[in-house]
Amino acid sequence: MLKKIIFLFITLNLLTAKPLLAASYFKVALLASSTQYNEDTIERIKQALKKKGYSVTTKYLNQVVSDFGYVNTDLSRAAALKAALLDKSIDIIWMVRGGGGAMNLIPSLYAEKIRLKKTKPKVIVGFSDVTAIHYFVNTALAWPSVHGVVAAYNKEMSESDNKPISVNDRETIPWIRNLFKRGIYYQDLIPLNPFALQQQPVQGTLLGGNFTLIQSFFATTYEHDFTQDILILEDTGISFRQLDRNLHQLLYKTNFKPKAIIFGQFYPLDPTDEQRLIFKTVIAAFAKKTTVPVYYFPYFGHGRENKPFILGRKATVSCPAQQEYCSFKQNHQ
Repeated sequence: MLKKIIFLFITLNLLTAKPLLAASYFKVALLASSTQYNEDTIERIKQALKKKGYSVTTKYLNQVVSDFGYVNTDLSRAAALKAALLDKSIDIIWMVRGGGGAMNLIPSLYAEKIRLKKTKPKVIVGFSDVTAIHYFVNTALAWPSVHGVVAAYNKEMSESDNKPISVNDRETIPWIRNLFKRGIYYQDLIPLNPFALQQQPVQGTLLGGNFTLIQSFFATTYEHDFTQDILILEDTGISFRQLDRNLHQLLYKTNFKPKAIIFGQFYPLDPTDEQRLIFKTVIAAFAKKTTVPVYYFPYFGHGRENKPFILGRKATVSCPAQQEYCSFKQNHQ
Protein backbone atom coordinates (compact mmCIF):
# COMPACT_ATOMS: atom_id res chain seq x y z
CA MET A 1 0.00 0.00 0.00
CA LEU A 2 2.83 2.41 0.90
CA LYS A 3 4.55 1.72 -2.44
CA LYS A 4 1.32 2.57 -4.28
CA ILE A 5 1.00 5.85 -2.39
CA ILE A 6 4.61 6.79 -3.16
CA PHE A 7 4.13 5.86 -6.83
CA LEU A 8 0.95 7.97 -7.08
CA PHE A 9 2.69 10.91 -5.37
CA ILE A 10 5.65 10.80 -7.78
CA THR A 11 3.37 10.42 -10.80
CA LEU A 12 1.21 13.37 -9.72
CA ASN A 13 4.28 15.56 -9.25
CA LEU A 14 5.62 14.61 -12.67
CA LEU A 15 2.31 15.45 -14.31
CA THR A 16 1.86 18.79 -12.59
CA ALA A 17 5.48 19.97 -12.42
CA LYS A 18 6.53 22.82 -14.68
CA PRO A 19 8.80 21.60 -17.52
CA LEU A 20 12.46 22.34 -16.90
CA LEU A 21 14.90 23.89 -19.31
CA ALA A 22 17.50 21.66 -20.85
CA ALA A 23 20.52 20.93 -18.70
CA SER A 24 22.96 21.12 -21.60
CA TYR A 25 21.74 23.94 -23.86
CA PHE A 26 23.62 22.07 -26.54
CA LYS A 27 21.29 21.09 -29.39
CA VAL A 28 20.42 24.00 -31.70
CA ALA A 29 17.75 24.18 -34.37
CA LEU A 30 18.19 27.00 -36.88
CA LEU A 31 14.90 28.66 -37.73
CA ALA A 32 13.70 31.61 -39.81
CA SER A 33 10.35 33.20 -38.97
CA SER A 34 10.82 36.61 -40.56
CA THR A 35 12.51 38.16 -43.61
CA GLN A 36 14.20 35.98 -46.23
CA TYR A 37 17.82 35.04 -45.56
CA ASN A 38 20.82 34.35 -47.74
CA GLU A 39 20.86 30.59 -48.17
CA ASP A 40 24.55 30.68 -49.08
CA THR A 41 25.37 31.63 -45.47
CA ILE A 42 23.72 28.65 -43.79
CA GLU A 43 26.72 26.35 -44.03
CA ARG A 44 28.98 29.06 -42.55
CA ILE A 45 26.44 29.64 -39.78
CA LYS A 46 26.46 25.94 -38.97
CA GLN A 47 30.25 25.85 -38.84
CA ALA A 48 30.39 28.95 -36.61
CA LEU A 49 27.96 27.39 -34.14
CA LYS A 50 29.73 24.04 -34.23
CA LYS A 51 33.06 25.71 -33.44
CA LYS A 52 31.40 27.13 -30.34
CA GLY A 53 30.42 23.61 -29.29
CA TYR A 54 26.82 23.39 -30.48
CA SER A 55 25.12 20.56 -32.33
CA VAL A 56 23.09 22.07 -35.19
CA THR A 57 20.10 20.96 -37.23
CA THR A 58 18.55 22.78 -40.20
CA LYS A 59 15.49 20.54 -40.54
CA TYR A 60 13.14 23.46 -39.84
CA LEU A 61 14.56 25.73 -42.54
CA ASN A 62 12.32 25.83 -45.62
CA GLN A 63 12.60 29.01 -47.67
CA VAL A 64 10.10 29.76 -50.42
CA VAL A 65 10.18 33.55 -50.47
CA SER A 66 6.74 35.17 -50.18
CA ASP A 67 5.42 38.24 -52.01
CA PHE A 68 6.35 40.35 -48.97
CA GLY A 69 9.91 39.02 -48.89
CA TYR A 70 9.28 36.76 -45.91
CA VAL A 71 10.91 33.33 -45.63
CA ASN A 72 7.66 31.60 -46.55
CA THR A 73 3.92 32.04 -46.14
CA ASP A 74 2.58 32.89 -42.69
CA LEU A 75 1.05 29.41 -42.46
CA SER A 76 4.31 27.63 -43.31
CA ARG A 77 6.43 29.79 -41.00
CA ALA A 78 4.01 29.24 -38.13
CA ALA A 79 3.98 25.48 -38.73
CA ALA A 80 7.79 25.31 -38.72
CA LEU A 81 8.04 27.36 -35.53
CA LYS A 82 5.43 25.29 -33.69
CA ALA A 83 7.09 22.07 -34.78
CA ALA A 84 10.42 23.30 -33.44
CA LEU A 85 8.84 24.45 -30.18
CA LEU A 86 7.34 20.98 -29.70
CA ASP A 87 10.52 19.10 -30.65
CA LYS A 88 11.87 17.49 -27.47
CA SER A 89 15.20 16.65 -29.12
CA ILE A 90 16.36 20.28 -29.26
CA ASP A 91 17.31 22.77 -26.54
CA ILE A 92 17.73 26.05 -28.43
CA ILE A 93 15.93 27.67 -31.35
CA TRP A 94 18.40 30.12 -32.86
CA MET A 95 16.82 32.54 -35.33
CA VAL A 96 18.78 33.06 -38.54
CA ARG A 97 17.79 36.73 -38.80
CA GLY A 98 15.08 39.29 -38.00
CA GLY A 99 13.48 41.71 -40.41
CA GLY A 100 9.68 41.46 -40.49
CA GLY A 101 6.79 39.01 -40.43
CA ALA A 102 7.03 37.36 -37.01
CA MET A 103 4.08 39.41 -35.71
CA ASN A 104 1.85 37.64 -38.24
CA LEU A 105 2.40 34.32 -36.44
CA ILE A 106 1.10 35.40 -33.03
CA PRO A 107 -2.56 34.21 -33.38
CA SER A 108 -1.40 30.79 -34.53
CA LEU A 109 1.00 30.51 -31.58
CA TYR A 110 -1.63 31.52 -29.03
CA ALA A 111 -4.00 28.92 -30.50
CA GLU A 112 -1.44 26.25 -29.50
CA LYS A 113 -0.60 27.76 -26.11
CA ILE A 114 -2.02 24.91 -24.00
CA ARG A 115 -0.15 22.23 -25.95
CA LEU A 116 3.08 24.23 -26.01
CA LYS A 117 3.01 24.78 -22.24
CA LYS A 118 3.18 21.02 -21.74
CA THR A 119 6.36 20.48 -23.73
CA LYS A 120 10.00 20.99 -22.77
CA PRO A 121 10.80 24.72 -22.93
CA LYS A 122 13.18 25.82 -25.68
CA VAL A 123 15.49 28.82 -25.48
CA ILE A 124 14.69 31.25 -28.30
CA VAL A 125 17.77 33.28 -29.30
CA GLY A 126 17.71 36.43 -31.41
CA PHE A 127 16.61 40.06 -31.50
CA SER A 128 14.93 42.60 -33.79
CA ASP A 129 11.78 41.01 -35.31
CA VAL A 130 12.39 38.00 -33.04
CA THR A 131 10.96 40.24 -30.27
CA ALA A 132 7.47 39.05 -31.24
CA ILE A 133 8.47 35.43 -30.56
CA HIS A 134 10.23 36.38 -27.31
CA TYR A 135 7.06 38.19 -26.24
CA PHE A 136 4.96 35.08 -26.81
CA VAL A 137 7.22 32.57 -25.04
CA ASN A 138 7.89 34.99 -22.15
CA THR A 139 4.32 36.12 -21.46
CA ALA A 140 2.18 33.20 -22.68
CA LEU A 141 4.41 30.22 -21.86
CA ALA A 142 6.51 31.70 -19.03
CA TRP A 143 9.70 30.45 -20.74
CA PRO A 144 12.93 32.46 -20.53
CA SER A 145 14.69 33.37 -23.77
CA VAL A 146 17.83 35.20 -24.87
CA HIS A 147 17.80 38.62 -26.46
CA GLY A 148 21.07 38.45 -28.36
CA VAL A 149 22.74 37.99 -31.73
CA VAL A 150 20.94 36.19 -34.53
CA ALA A 151 22.78 33.38 -36.28
CA ALA A 152 23.56 35.40 -39.43
CA TYR A 153 24.86 38.57 -37.76
CA ASN A 154 27.64 38.33 -35.18
CA LYS A 155 31.40 38.63 -34.87
CA GLU A 156 32.11 35.17 -36.27
CA MET A 157 29.98 35.69 -39.37
CA SER A 158 31.35 39.20 -39.91
CA GLU A 159 34.93 37.92 -39.88
CA SER A 160 34.09 35.39 -42.58
CA ASP A 161 32.37 38.11 -44.67
CA ASN A 162 35.38 40.46 -44.47
CA LYS A 163 33.09 43.50 -44.22
CA PRO A 164 34.52 46.69 -42.66
CA ILE A 165 31.39 47.32 -40.54
CA SER A 166 28.25 45.25 -40.03
CA VAL A 167 25.49 44.68 -37.46
CA ASN A 168 26.78 43.05 -34.26
CA ASP A 169 30.24 42.55 -35.76
CA ARG A 170 31.83 43.03 -32.33
CA GLU A 171 29.52 40.60 -30.54
CA THR A 172 30.59 36.99 -30.36
CA ILE A 173 28.19 34.04 -30.39
CA PRO A 174 27.44 33.35 -26.71
CA TRP A 175 27.56 29.97 -25.00
CA ILE A 176 23.95 29.88 -23.81
CA ARG A 177 24.62 27.49 -20.96
CA ASN A 178 26.99 30.01 -19.36
CA LEU A 179 24.40 32.78 -19.52
CA PHE A 180 21.94 30.67 -17.55
CA LYS A 181 24.42 29.03 -15.20
CA ARG A 182 26.58 32.06 -14.40
CA GLY A 183 24.08 34.88 -14.78
CA ILE A 184 24.61 38.30 -16.37
CA TYR A 185 26.21 41.45 -14.98
CA TYR A 186 26.70 44.87 -16.59
CA GLN A 187 27.89 47.96 -14.74
CA ASP A 188 27.60 50.82 -17.26
CA LEU A 189 23.94 51.81 -17.09
CA ILE A 190 23.43 55.58 -17.05
CA PRO A 191 20.56 56.77 -14.82
CA LEU A 192 18.52 59.44 -16.61
CA ASN A 193 16.07 60.65 -13.95
CA PRO A 194 15.87 60.95 -10.15
CA PHE A 195 13.60 57.88 -9.95
CA ALA A 196 16.45 55.77 -11.33
CA LEU A 197 18.62 56.70 -8.36
CA GLN A 198 16.66 54.83 -5.71
CA GLN A 199 18.36 53.63 -2.55
CA GLN A 200 16.69 50.25 -2.96
CA PRO A 201 17.51 48.21 -6.08
CA VAL A 202 14.85 48.03 -8.80
CA GLN A 203 13.70 44.45 -9.37
CA GLY A 204 11.36 42.88 -11.89
CA THR A 205 11.00 40.33 -14.68
CA LEU A 206 12.96 41.41 -17.75
CA LEU A 207 10.91 41.73 -20.95
CA GLY A 208 11.06 43.68 -24.19
CA GLY A 209 13.34 44.04 -27.17
CA ASN A 210 12.56 45.99 -30.32
CA PHE A 211 10.43 49.05 -29.53
CA THR A 212 8.38 48.85 -32.75
CA LEU A 213 7.42 45.23 -32.05
CA ILE A 214 6.52 45.92 -28.42
CA GLN A 215 4.33 48.83 -29.56
CA SER A 216 2.57 46.53 -32.01
CA PHE A 217 1.08 44.61 -29.07
CA PHE A 218 -0.42 47.73 -27.47
CA ALA A 219 -4.26 47.83 -27.44
CA THR A 220 -4.53 44.26 -28.79
CA THR A 221 -5.89 41.01 -27.39
CA TYR A 222 -2.29 40.06 -26.60
CA GLU A 223 -1.26 43.19 -24.69
CA HIS A 224 0.75 42.44 -21.56
CA ASP A 225 0.65 44.35 -18.28
CA PHE A 226 4.26 45.44 -17.66
CA THR A 227 3.63 46.63 -14.09
CA GLN A 228 5.92 44.00 -12.54
CA ASP A 229 8.55 44.12 -15.27
CA ILE A 230 11.78 45.84 -16.26
CA LEU A 231 11.52 46.69 -19.95
CA ILE A 232 14.43 46.83 -22.41
CA LEU A 233 13.84 48.79 -25.64
CA GLU A 234 15.93 49.36 -28.78
CA ASP A 235 15.19 50.15 -32.42
CA THR A 236 16.70 50.87 -35.81
CA GLY A 237 15.84 52.93 -38.86
CA ILE A 238 13.76 55.54 -37.04
CA SER A 239 14.50 59.25 -36.83
CA PHE A 240 14.90 61.10 -33.56
CA ARG A 241 11.52 62.77 -34.20
CA GLN A 242 9.84 59.38 -34.63
CA LEU A 243 11.43 58.21 -31.38
CA ASP A 244 10.19 61.34 -29.64
CA ARG A 245 6.65 60.66 -30.88
CA ASN A 246 6.80 57.02 -29.81
CA LEU A 247 8.02 57.96 -26.35
CA HIS A 248 5.16 60.41 -25.96
CA GLN A 249 2.83 57.50 -26.67
CA LEU A 250 4.33 55.78 -23.64
CA LEU A 251 3.70 58.93 -21.57
CA TYR A 252 0.06 59.06 -22.68
CA LYS A 253 -0.54 55.30 -22.44
CA THR A 254 -3.10 54.21 -19.82
CA ASN A 255 -1.80 52.08 -16.95
CA PHE A 256 1.74 51.89 -18.30
CA LYS A 257 4.12 51.88 -15.37
CA PRO A 258 6.83 49.23 -15.57
CA LYS A 259 9.37 48.87 -12.78
CA ALA A 260 11.98 50.48 -15.04
CA ILE A 261 12.95 51.02 -18.68
CA ILE A 262 16.44 50.39 -20.06
CA PHE A 263 17.03 51.99 -23.46
CA GLY A 264 19.55 50.49 -25.85
CA GLN A 265 20.85 51.72 -29.22
CA PHE A 266 18.62 53.83 -31.47
CA TYR A 267 21.25 55.72 -33.48
CA PRO A 268 22.62 54.33 -36.81
CA LEU A 269 25.22 51.58 -37.13
CA ASP A 270 28.09 53.98 -37.84
CA PRO A 271 26.92 57.17 -36.12
CA THR A 272 28.38 60.63 -35.86
CA ASP A 273 28.78 62.24 -32.44
CA GLU A 274 25.78 64.44 -33.24
CA GLN A 275 23.59 61.41 -33.95
CA ARG A 276 24.58 59.73 -30.70
CA LEU A 277 23.82 62.92 -28.82
CA ILE A 278 20.42 63.67 -30.36
CA PHE A 279 19.00 60.20 -29.68
CA LYS A 280 20.24 60.24 -26.10
CA THR A 281 18.77 63.75 -25.70
CA VAL A 282 15.35 62.53 -26.84
CA ILE A 283 15.44 59.66 -24.33
CA ALA A 284 16.63 61.99 -21.56
CA ALA A 285 13.75 64.38 -22.30
CA PHE A 286 11.30 61.49 -21.92
CA ALA A 287 12.97 60.47 -18.66
CA LYS A 288 12.31 63.93 -17.21
CA LYS A 289 8.57 63.59 -17.89
CA THR A 290 7.98 60.16 -16.34
CA THR A 291 8.10 58.72 -12.84
CA VAL A 292 9.35 55.39 -14.20
CA PRO A 293 13.09 54.82 -13.52
CA VAL A 294 14.89 55.26 -16.85
CA TYR A 295 18.38 54.00 -17.72
CA TYR A 296 20.54 54.25 -20.84
CA PHE A 297 22.73 51.37 -22.02
CA PRO A 298 23.45 51.69 -25.77
CA TYR A 299 25.25 48.36 -25.99
CA PHE A 300 22.37 46.21 -27.17
CA GLY A 301 20.33 46.29 -30.35
CA HIS A 302 21.22 46.87 -34.00
CA GLY A 303 24.66 48.33 -33.36
CA ARG A 304 28.09 46.77 -33.57
CA GLU A 305 27.61 45.43 -30.05
CA ASN A 306 24.60 43.52 -28.77
CA LYS A 307 25.07 42.38 -25.18
CA PRO A 308 22.82 39.43 -24.29
CA PHE A 309 19.95 39.55 -21.80
CA ILE A 310 17.77 36.76 -20.44
CA LEU A 311 14.17 37.76 -21.06
CA GLY A 312 11.46 36.27 -18.85
CA ARG A 313 13.82 36.10 -15.87
CA LYS A 314 14.20 38.31 -12.81
CA ALA A 315 16.62 41.22 -13.07
CA THR A 316 17.98 43.79 -10.65
CA VAL A 317 19.23 47.32 -11.31
CA SER A 318 21.30 48.87 -8.51
CA CYS A 319 22.68 52.40 -8.21
CA PRO A 320 25.28 52.67 -5.42
CA ALA A 321 25.47 56.04 -3.68
CA GLN A 322 28.03 58.46 -5.09
CA GLN A 323 28.52 56.29 -8.20
CA GLU A 324 28.12 57.64 -11.72
CA TYR A 325 26.81 54.39 -13.21
CA CYS A 326 24.26 51.77 -12.20
CA SER A 327 24.60 48.00 -12.51
CA PHE A 328 22.38 45.35 -14.06
CA LYS A 329 22.32 41.80 -12.73
CA GLN A 330 20.56 38.53 -13.48
CA ASN A 331 21.41 35.72 -11.09
CA HIS A 332 22.53 32.29 -12.17
CA GLN A 333 19.99 29.49 -12.41
